[in-house]
Amino acid sequence: MDTFNFTKKTIAELPPAPAGKQIEYADSGVVGLRVRVGATGIKAFCIARYRDKKFIRATLGRFPDMSVDMARAKALEMLSAVAKDGKNPNESKREDQNRLVTLSDALAEYLKSRAQRIKQTTISQYEGILTNFSGDWLKTPLAAIDRERVEARHKAITEGGVWFGDKPQRAGVATGSKAQADLWARVLRAVYRYSHDHYRDTDGNRLLPDPPTMVLSTKRKWHGTTRKTSRIRNNELSRWLSAVDAVRQHSTSIRDDFAVSVCDALDVALFTGLRRAEVFGLEWERVKISGRYFWIDKTKNGDPLELPITDTLHGIFERRKAMRNDNNPYVFPAAQGGIITDPRRVIDQISQATAQNVAESPIAFTCHDARRTFGSVAELVGVGSYILKRLMNHKTMRSADVTQGYLHFSADELQEPAKKIERAILEHAGLVEKATGLDHQLLAVMGTMTEEDKRRMLFDILNLQSNEKKA
Repeated sequence: MDTFNFTKKTIAELPPAPAGKQIEYADSGVVGLRVRVGATGIKAFCIARYRDKKFIRATLGRFPDMSVDMARAKALEMLSAVAKDGKNPNESKREDQNRLVTLSDALAEYLKSRAQRIKQTTISQYEGILTNFSGDWLKTPLAAIDRERVEARHKAITEGGVWFGDKPQRAGVATGSKAQADLWARVLRAVYRYSHDHYRDTDGNRLLPDPPTMVLSTKRKWHGTTRKTSRIRNNELSRWLSAVDAVRQHSTSIRDDFAVSVCDALDVALFTGLRRAEVFGLEWERVKISGRYFWIDKTKNGDPLELPITDTLHGIFERRKAMRNDNNPYVFPAAQGGIITDPRRVIDQISQATAQNVAESPIAFTCHDARRTFGSVAELVGVGSYILKRLMNHKTMRSADVTQGYLHFSADELQEPAKKIERAILEHAGLVEKATGLDHQLLAVMGTMTEEDKRRMLFDILNLQSNEKKA
């Protein structure tokens, strides 16, 4: 390595390095100061020295934007710091940047870390809630978002305020509520907790203060909005299914294929307990009618779900197959052939159709009501908690329930429990005769028996009949 006294003239006259290489020169005035020359002729000052058997290099700036005198002063400052604490200036710079990480950058890093685990709709929700209610904080360092600011913003969102700049407004892009306030705080908490653990110095110490959302727990500011419990009551199933069929028949007569598609999708939701996105996004390649099963590969908890096709579902899938146009990949397509995104028009028609009698009120309905109805009926007929968890694809692996990890049910094994739930729904709706008396008791007992026990009981009955005939 050539060593000479750095001056403006000597550095300016340095030739470009060969293609694909860099040449480095040392200053005779300040030991450790160097200049690197690239193949394009770009020159940059840096420091380079060994400390505790480690080679430390840090860029200072480009020549001629940084003069020789400025480079020497900066080099002496950095070399002195290295000699004092042995810390790499690059690491110190990185730590300083991490201490000042903004909410926007922290959110991006958080979502990047979970890209394989959460859906795009969830990503959009997180981005939307933080932008709507704290858009003025996106360029603010996380460390500057303190407890007082979080508490004040949570209160403002609770009261229906929308933030533009420093003042809450009563109209705008989004209107707050108790539920929105808690959702905003939960998202902020998740991002901050990740950053609090992720950003550390070279010694492993955290660079950010404790999450400011802790104030909401300390002062009991969380609203704790309760889970919705609305569903179609058992005594309303007849009205609901009749209304769905009436709207379907009317829509068929006027060639409203979109409405027919929504009606069929709502029936599938009721008889399977599937989530809205799982039903509307179901594709034909995942439906095996002849095999009497179908599966959902992208579920909320990330686990694929294989379900049986019961008699009611078989009829719906056959009808959908007959109505399929142009090899559309979706079982329940929207008007333009894609995924249904807004079924509200058809749901409103069905709700109104449930009130044909002036003495009856319309049955209010959301798509998730079908899932709650399915779960409630399943529990009442006693299909078993583990079976129900699988049918509804509820994940319990994070709990202490070790048994759950050993149970795996295929569509064939879920066929009988699914039929049991299906029959209960149809009985409540008056679409099949309800088993009573001895028949009801026999069905109840058989519902708890294994296949082997059922075969043994049938064999004993046949033997008994045969012996009676011989006698």
